[in-house]
Amino acid sequence: MDAQALPAQGAPAADAAARNGWDTVINYARTQMLVAAIDAVGIGAGAALLGVPMAIPVAVLVFLGSFVPIVGAVVTGAVAVFLALVYNGIWIAVAMLGVVLLVQQLEGHILQPILMGSAVKVHPLAVVLVVAGGAMIARIPGALFAVPLAAFINVAAVTISTGAWRTGEEPDADLIWSTVPRERPRRNR
Repeated sequence: MDAQALPAQGAPAADAAARNGWDTVINYARTQMLVAAIDAVGIGAGAALLGVPMAIPVAVLVFLGSFVPIVGAVVTGAVAVFLALVYNGIWIAVAMLGVVLLVQQLEGHILQPILMGSAVKVHPLAVVLVVAGGAMIARIPGALFAVPLAAFINVAAVTISTGAWRTGEEPDADLIWSTVPRERPRRNR
């Protein structure tokens, strides 16, 4: 960061907030690539085992579509089901639908909460709201960049508000959209 861009007192806080925010964006990107790869391998392998043509292009499409939160993998999984219906018939299409639903359930109930929750600490409801807002403002690019931008702002704000920038450590407070339940103080009776 340019030393003259901010007053001397604010530069360390802004620098620490930006660094923590950037680390969060990197964690988001790495985690999203892992989840997208698992989606692509699962749906692509299912398509190949069922004899659906173009299984590798479908896997690549699923990988790329998985970067659009909420709807990307579903839409690209529908392409795999459509190809199975057209080329292999109704029963293979139903089986392909089962594969897509199984992979989506694995992603939605295991991978996203565990991996993404620990990587960026963004609550699933916040993801839905931020993606919807980003899509309304900037269509597809807005949907793509809404979650990492919100995670960046979240971590930067918490870094500054908790004073974690003074120690150079990660903020030791609950983040705004924490997915980990807080412990409630016990009352003495």
